[in-house]
Amino acid sequence: MTTLPASLPAFSAGHGRRRGASPFGAAAPSIVLALGYLLALLVWLAFGDALPGGRWFSVHLFTLGVLTNLVLTFSEHFGRTVTRTVGERPAWWPLITNAGILGVLVGLPSGRRWLLVAGATTLTVSVFVAYWRIRRMRHAAVGARFGWIARVYERAHGAFIHGAILGALLGSGVLTGRWYGAGRIAHLHANILGWGGLTLLATLVFFGPTMARTRIEEGADARAARWLRPGATGLSAAVLLLLLTGLVGWGGTAARLASAAAVAVYALAATVVCVPVARAVARAPRRTAAQPLVWSVAVAFPLVAWVDAAVLATGTWRWLDAVGAAALTAVLAQAVIATLVYLAPMLRGRSTGAREVITRRLEVGARTRAAVLALGATAVTVAAARVAVGLPLVALGWTLLAATVVATLATALWPIRSPGGIPQPGSAVRGDGR
Repeated sequence: MTTLPASLPAFSAGHGRRRGASPFGAAAPSIVLALGYLLALLVWLAFGDALPGGRWFSVHLFTLGVLTNLVLTFSEHFGRTVTRTVGERPAWWPLITNAGILGVLVGLPSGRRWLLVAGATTLTVSVFVAYWRIRRMRHAAVGARFGWIARVYERAHGAFIHGAILGALLGSGVLTGRWYGAGRIAHLHANILGWGGLTLLATLVFFGPTMARTRIEEGADARAARWLRPGATGLSAAVLLLLLTGLVGWGGTAARLASAAAVAVYALAATVVCVPVARAVARAPRRTAAQPLVWSVAVAFPLVAWVDAAVLATGTWRWLDAVGAAALTAVLAQAVIATLVYLAPMLRGRSTGAREVITRRLEVGARTRAAVLALGATAVTVAAARVAVGLPLVALGWTLLAATVVATLATALWPIRSPGGIPQPGSAVRGDGR
């Protein structure tokens, strides 16, 4: 039997009825791949200065390796759920997708432009196929109350394609000088607030309360449906306008002010979605392992979006790196960890007892881990803002983030043992049990 703290019930892996296939079983291969990239990210954070691409290469490991795998698999899963479409994606899809991801990740630091272009093309085609599948599911759905979620997923996939085009223009040297800086800012907005942000907003409104084992406020989904469409349109306009900030003189200034207004529409949509989620999660009757993380994401997301709009409106570009760091760590990274924490018992436990063991393990120290993660994200953000140069905030922030990730993974993946001391079948991450 797994030894648990005295305050917890002594469930054993062998107790309880066997569970059937997990509803998230088809996502298991992409989750395993994302975990592999997450481990590589930790290595780059620790030894990045001695590795290809340096420590900032970890940003691409996260956005391409971790985030893209999870966005593709969960937008497919939830897209099918909300449109009531049966079936699963082909088994070869993650392989093709990750062939493209590896092409970009290897080609980028090594300077092999042909590999970078081939990988980016493969990955973009994979995302476009995913977009087309979700679009077909939505059009075929009849009477789907949450069909608007699939529409937002489509917009997120479109943002990725726009970001990929901008990335190709940046990597190929087409954009230079002022246009390079403008293109880089537009590229980051398309990928972080579009690809990751829109997917998160569309999912958070119904899945956030689920992870906290509570219910969303009445009417919150209708308000989200009403505001996410103009929010997505605002972001699309902002990406184009940010590219036009490369113009000299009044043209660039007008484009910057217009992009700030467009991002403000996006920020308003994020606020409409996140505030009810934060309230519902805060009032949840039971404290789950994912609850403090979901609450933190729901609070941080609108704040980051509004600060981004303010930075664009004032033209204080030096703060953009801090905004990007906050979006990556306080919003997207926390959302990823919250999701993995919620799914771990379903994907690992093959009986009700085993599932309860993992759930209780993760609940122990959940608030402490969330607080350490928030502190690490704050340190990284302040370091990116370059307002406390004399303090070792970069090392402190990444150390706290890495330590939290390692502690969470160790807690979730620690072997489950039966009463006789024999490891439970399926104690590795897999998709055939919950």
